[in-house]
Amino acid sequence: MSEGGDGALWSGRFTAPPSTEAAALGRSTGFDLRLIAEDVRASVAHVASLRDAGLISEQDARALTGALEDVERRAAGGDPVLDPADEDVHSVVERAVIARVGALGERLHAGRSRNDLVITDLRLWLLEAGGRIDGLTRGLARALVERAREHTDTVMPGTTHGRPAQVVTLGHHLCAHAWALTRDLERLAQWSSRSATSPLGAGALATSTIGIDPERTAERLGFDRAFDNSLDAVSDRDVVQEWLAVLAILSTHVSRLGADLVRWTDPVLGWARLDDASSTGSSMMPQKRNPDVSELARGKASRVAAGFATVTAMLQGLPLGYHRDLQEDKEPAFDAADTVELVLPAITGAVEGMRFDPEAMRAACDDEGLYATDLAEALVVSGVPFREAHRRTGRLLRDLERQDRSLRDLGDGEWRTFGLDRGSLVLDPERSVAARSGRGGPSAASVKAQVDALAAALGD
Repeated sequence: MSEGGDGALWSGRFTAPPSTEAAALGRSTGFDLRLIAEDVRASVAHVASLRDAGLISEQDARALTGALEDVERRAAGGDPVLDPADEDVHSVVERAVIARVGALGERLHAGRSRNDLVITDLRLWLLEAGGRIDGLTRGLARALVERAREHTDTVMPGTTHGRPAQVVTLGHHLCAHAWALTRDLERLAQWSSRSATSPLGAGALATSTIGIDPERTAERLGFDRAFDNSLDAVSDRDVVQEWLAVLAILSTHVSRLGADLVRWTDPVLGWARLDDASSTGSSMMPQKRNPDVSELARGKASRVAAGFATVTAMLQGLPLGYHRDLQEDKEPAFDAADTVELVLPAITGAVEGMRFDPEAMRAACDDEGLYATDLAEALVVSGVPFREAHRRTGRLLRDLERQDRSLRDLGDGEWRTFGLDRGSLVLDPERSVAARSGRGGPSAASVKAQVDALAAALGD
């Protein structure tokens, strides 16, 4: 997909075609035919620009447009039939147009290069894919918000380093995942805004001399603007690099959600159960209920991240101007979109169908270590400096562990010696989360506020 290609497009300078091996290496029809609708769309807009520039008549413009639209219709129905000489999607479309209108089809490529055409096609495709992914991401975020709304006061252990840390609520935890997705939506919107730039008219690198109007072409294609610099328009692939970065971050967030679902549904914890639609069995062990959807959501993030690394490595150190290296941008871009569009609906279904066990979560809150910070902060409220409160609480827990006792074994006198009257009241999960009612906290009131804010952010 470059200024080079098969003999039908550039044979004038050459006396022999590429070797079979070279042609096979350069052929991209195996993956870029998915751009055929975008290639036709860009070509139709270019035909209008050729007509406006007085290079073809209105009658010729109608004939070319009709031929292009027929190519797209045939493609949607399972055509085109590839020719062995077809190097890329542009070759396929141009050959099909020439087959329909003869020599008139050879006028189609005036004032453009495959260099500006391919990145135009790709931007059009990515922008449409971005809209689909936006909708799927919103669907997952909404599912999380609705489940959080059901569990604003369901207490559970929160963890750091994978170990029990403090009491939170299930609604608080689910909202945390939803907030991350809202940032993904912001990144996707910002990428879309920056990406809505038309490169068509940039030519190979230096525009053309035939009077094409890139701004009018951009308007016809639904872009927000035309390119500012023709060399930049055909040389850079930051639109693809950023696309992959945005999807890699989104996939990372979905991966972390998948990891939580795997952990919560572990029978050792028993905090939740996946429904049958989001589970699989074992070919050997009849008892198994495997969280495959969650595990695949967790694992596929690496695939998207690898695409970002691939394109970044391909671009770094590449001089300006088109290079055939840039052909390597499409497969990672397509694969990332395919992967994310596969994962998001599946993990959304898992969230929607999951059955939580609030009693099991509350029972896990019997772990007394979850209240150590509450004890230290209770001392702080009574006037003890935090570092002293931290040391005093740590020593108490250490001594009780050596004595094979628990905080619940302490009598009122021992609590007073520690520095608190009726310190046992602190050892209550509902009290612990209720005391954290500030902005962003785990209390029921705070979670309800977050649910409302998330719903508003999602347009609900």
